[in-house]
This record gives sequence, C-alpha cells and structure tokens, in this order.
Amino acid sequence: MQPLRLERWVRLIYETQDEESPCSELFDLVAEYVDREMRGEAVAESMPHVKHTLDVCRDQCRACFEEYEVLRSLARLEADGRAPSVDDLRQSL
Repeated sequence: MQPLRLERWVRLIYETQDEESPCSELFDLVAEYVDREMRGEAVAESMPHVKHTLDVCRDQCRACFEEYEVLRSLARLEADGRAPSVDDLRQSL
C-alpha cells in the first residue's frame, strides 16, 4: 500500500465523528450554509455538522463539496452583479 494513501485513510478515520450525516441528508442544507456564509455568519460554528461533512466530502465522495463550490461560486457572481442568465446556464450543460 502506498504511504500517502494509508496516511489519508488514517486521517479520515481519525476525523470520523460518532454522529455522521450522509450526503443525502446534507444536500438541502448546503444552500442554507452558502447563504449564511455569504451574509458573513460564522457557519462553522452555527452549522458544524455541515462544515464537517463538507470537509470530509472534499476528500471522499466529493458530492456535497462540489455542490457547495458551485453554489458558492454562483452566490459570489450574484453578489457582484455578474450572475449568469438561465439561458447561459443551459448552454453550459
């Protein structure tokens, strides 16, 4: 086994909490997390279970983390007045 792979597994085991939330339960909360984050709230403290799952997903399945990244990027574009139109989004698919 490669040392880096083993190190990653050990780190992920160490970061596992007694109560873990599956990605399927977090998808609905990611948008709220991004909204709060964009308002400047301390979401790591107010929604620690979402923060933890996003951190874990970054290195594992990535589904929640990728949703977070997309929503955060769109929220930043919207805040800057540069949000893409629905037609632009459809064309990018």
